[in-house]
Formats: sequence, structure tokens, C-alpha cells
Amino acid sequence: MNKVMTMLAASISLVLASCGQGDILFADNAVINLSPVDGNPSAGYMDLHGGRVNVSLVGVTSDDVLRMEMHETTETNGMASMAKLKSIPVPAGKTVKLEPGGKHLMIWGVGEGAQKRGLLTMTLIYSNDDRIEINAAIKKVGDAAPAAE
Repeated sequence: MNKVMTMLAASISLVLASCGQGDILFADNAVINLSPVDGNPSAGYMDLHGGRVNVSLVGVTSDDVLRMEMHETTETNGMASMAKLKSIPVPAGKTVKLEPGGKHLMIWGVGEGAQKRGLLTMTLIYSNDDRIEINAAIKKVGDAAPAAE
């Protein structure tokens, strides 16, 4: 009986060890920088962490906004430009940062309710049909940076 229990414990440990965060598709450090000008889009940033297989982020939705798009800022010959993206590749086990000056979200019409709560709930839609709901801290101009999760 002792041998069986030891083997069972070793098997469970091996299974649990193989389920590290590198195996799980998730996102964190999400923040929305509200535009100081009504009618102008706000910007959204976060870290996307790849799981076991390569996927792409193919959409982001929220009931609390009018419109949300994925964009990328690039620089050519000293001129910055921005283009709408259809998807953002998220390689297995890697982290993709949505950040100022790179890939990011453009968000129009963040609702008053979300602004009062200080959180915007978003659903990330991936190419493998995974849907992940996350909360992004809403930051107004002049606010301190949100604490890390």
C-alpha cells in the first residue's frame, strides 16, 4: 500500500509540475488610458501570455464601449503612423506586450459606469476560440499608475 501511495503522490506531482503558467493562455497588467478630449479614442495596454500552442488575438469586445480596435504604431523615416490590425500573434509560452508606441487597443466611448468603477471589463477572443474575460484599470490623465496585479 505504501508503494502505491508513493507512486500516486509522484504521479500527481509530475502532473502538477507540467501545468505551469507557461501552459496557460492569459492576459494581465491591463490598463486603459482615457483620452482627455471627449470624442477622441482612449488607449488600452496589457500583457498577453501564450499557452501551449501558437494562437492569435483576433478580437476584443466590451459592453461598456462604443467601439474597440487593435492597432499598431510604427515608425518609418522618422514618421510615426498607426494601422488597424486584424490579429495579434501570441506565440506559445511567450509574452506579447500591448504598449505605447507598439501594438495597442484604440477604444471609443468608454461608458460612465466603467469610468466610475475604475474598471473596464473586456473579453479577449483568440483564434482557437478561447475567450478570456479580464478587467482593465481605467486611468485618467494625472492619475497615478495602477498597482501591478
